[in-house]
Amino acid sequence: MHAPRPYGRFAEQAELSPEDAAAVERLARTVTNFKQLSALDSLKRVADLPSGRQAVAIDMGGVFRILVLERHENPEHELTGLAETYVPMLFSGVITRAQVLEGEGVGIKLTEQTRRRLIGYREDEDLPPKDVALQRFRIDYQDRFAYFRPDYSGIYMFTQYVKHRPTWYSGAMAEVAQVVGGYGRQLLADLPDDPIERARMRVPERYMREIRREVAGLRLPGYTGFPDREGQFQYTYQHGEGNAVSFDNSGKPWLLRVNARGVFAMPLPLVPATTAAAFREYVEDVGDSELLKVLERFGGLPSGETFPEDEQDFEAWRRAGVFIKVCDCADFYTRQAFYAAGGWSFNSRGREGFNTCWDRDGAGLLRAHAYKMKLQLGAAANGGRLKASWQFSSDDETARAQGYLTRLFEQLRDGSHRARAIAYKVRRATASQILARVGVSNGSDKDYWDALELEPIAMHQGNVARVGTGPVYWPGKNPKSMGRLKFPELRGLGCESFVMVSEDYAGPAVKCDTIVFGCYVDDELQVVKYFYDERKLQEKEQSTFEKYMIVGQWEKTVTTGLSGLMGYFYTSSFDDRQVAPPVSTTTHITGTDMGYGQPAFATPPILYCVGSLSRARYYMHRTKVKSTSGFGIDVAACVPVFERDCILYPYTDSTSGRLESEKTEQFAMADPTSYQLWCYDNLFHWMGQTDNHNKGDPPSKDGVPVYIDTLVYSPTEVSDYADSGNWYNLPPGGFLDITAICGPYTSRSSGTQHANGVVIGGEAPGFEPFSSQTEYPAEQSGRLSVSTKGAGSVVAHREIPHSWYFGFSPEDQTYFYRDAVHVAIGDSSYASIYEQDQNGLRRRWGYTALADNRSAHHFIGVINE
Repeated sequence: MHAPRPYGRFAEQAELSPEDAAAVERLARTVTNFKQLSALDSLKRVADLPSGRQAVAIDMGGVFRILVLERHENPEHELTGLAETYVPMLFSGVITRAQVLEGEGVGIKLTEQTRRRLIGYREDEDLPPKDVALQRFRIDYQDRFAYFRPDYSGIYMFTQYVKHRPTWYSGAMAEVAQVVGGYGRQLLADLPDDPIERARMRVPERYMREIRREVAGLRLPGYTGFPDREGQFQYTYQHGEGNAVSFDNSGKPWLLRVNARGVFAMPLPLVPATTAAAFREYVEDVGDSELLKVLERFGGLPSGETFPEDEQDFEAWRRAGVFIKVCDCADFYTRQAFYAAGGWSFNSRGREGFNTCWDRDGAGLLRAHAYKMKLQLGAAANGGRLKASWQFSSDDETARAQGYLTRLFEQLRDGSHRARAIAYKVRRATASQILARVGVSNGSDKDYWDALELEPIAMHQGNVARVGTGPVYWPGKNPKSMGRLKFPELRGLGCESFVMVSEDYAGPAVKCDTIVFGCYVDDELQVVKYFYDERKLQEKEQSTFEKYMIVGQWEKTVTTGLSGLMGYFYTSSFDDRQVAPPVSTTTHITGTDMGYGQPAFATPPILYCVGSLSRARYYMHRTKVKSTSGFGIDVAACVPVFERDCILYPYTDSTSGRLESEKTEQFAMADPTSYQLWCYDNLFHWMGQTDNHNKGDPPSKDGVPVYIDTLVYSPTEVSDYADSGNWYNLPPGGFLDITAICGPYTSRSSGTQHANGVVIGGEAPGFEPFSSQTEYPAEQSGRLSVSTKGAGSVVAHREIPHSWYFGFSPEDQTYFYRDAVHVAIGDSSYASIYEQDQNGLRRRWGYTALADNRSAHHFIGVINE
């Protein structure tokens, strides 16, 4: 071994530990020997230090130097697949200007926590501005999302924050996308020399020592731990292929890829340093509730990485046991998408998913299919991250293995997926497996390890099952005749009608009650069903009328003509289907008690002795009649732009005419208890007697005194209403003198004899009869309901929805536009839709101080305020 040439050593942030210093010395010797033995003019080598830092040895132009850096400090960083200590700065807030002029920064309104984070939580330093414009977020769409770019941008740049929203994704994937959107570009040297533009998350050395110790030497499963250098969104959300996040039985997150090949899972790519216990301790110590929210949800900051696009790279990691097939879903993907942006909807834990698709049957009739996904993911030890654990039994075995591994890893320095997957397999291998390859390998063994297929790092299971199938029949052949079902157009230009006609179908009408869309709203599956039934029927009279209607309420509805079920769509939360006839007449009667009238004393007619005392109980009927003709309803279903898990449900009803009438009438019912009264006069009242034989004392003569001596009880089947017993309190077997009331009309001396007698009293309670009739012209009313995260299922407004909800879109290349957004992650609950309130602001639910409620906000990071 040659002694190392003198070299300059440069270390940032802290002096080297004894272990790191020894490792640097070994690196210097290795480089010196290799360069001299190989007769090279220049040489560069990179080595990992025990602390997790990186040593870069450069011998060039006669100058030998070694730089000791944190991983992210190296501008020529080589991806090795090992965990590194880089922590990206997270910006949280709302994008205020995403469409920018040349040289203009993207506008962001920052959260207060982000302002503190940008100055390292120092109390002695002024906070940066609340509103900033940063080149860091001047980011174009990733090429796979190039369809968002406008055909003509003019003097503006349309950044990815214009249309690529986190809410295109579902469940926890939307949360990850919102967080990742807060990193921005990572090539800080290319940004303006400004402390906010080039802000990095600097963790104090006392925490970094522990972080390095925790992550040192960890080999990562399928990712690097670095956010995208250009800050572009990498995840997909389309029907053909989409990403999602599911949590395993230990609570660890996994990234899913769902496409025709199946459902595959890999450990969710996280920034390794942020998964360390020391990092969480630091976050708790500085009170950063935003970072803590992400750590509690995912165990670390998501890096934004996803499955590689290249199929060979994908296969390399599948063979390494990192990309694990959970289940097949080919049956779903043999059919067509209802809309291109419609990936799978997932609940918050990612263990249940739902989606719909369509095809045509043998007769050409369009049919819709609903599928549900169930996942049960097993845990991987340490999230799939591996530490070196080889134990060789002798120095000779150690030397042989190290020589073999040195030769092998020399061929894996390109940082490719294939190279990192091979290195991961080697890390999974046992000492005996490595020694076995030493004996058979003749130089390069790269191809052997590349072809080797290992068992998955975790045991997953799941299934995708069809849970509903039904026809979607529409009688018209014009594609634009039925445009009420709308989905987001892929470019975000608006909402596009789904063409429901079956041009080749020539059979009879088909009854439909079929799921065409589904999504999870607050972990509850909400579905949209298409309904069609052209059958007509003669409705029976619906009545609560009774034979005797006195006090209470009764209603009767009589229909004229044939009736049919109306309402093409309904959802799990909103259902307005109803049977509506051409003409409907409803009669509503309300009976009100008015109490008893005055007692009626009827004196005996000429020649007769016996008269009567009676009374009645009165009641009023208010009769309202409503007659409606030409009644109809219309409903639609619309999934708005920017949202995967949202349903807009517009409803209207209308009539061609309406007639209303109202009248009041008074009725009476006799009290079943009445009385006989009598008097005697040998000239005018001498014939007949009461049932109790004209009791009274002193005896009546010349028409006075007048007595009541008999109670008469004559009940009927409805007289209970007026029955109050012996209401005049006639003593049993006795009599009452009523001369003061009746005597003036029966006494011979009064001179007021009437041939038929007279009736004294008997007046009814006061009553003013009323009658009216009003004709109304054609009328219309409506409302808009919504189901979305942050609002639940609620009525957005009770105004008539825009008529284009029910028409076809696009028309003349113009789309009906409706959008919706919500805060995906954070303590703040907020959602808004493209519908104005009385103040010209968006209809919204919940609150965040960052929203002005005038646009569909793009939130980044974590929103806790």
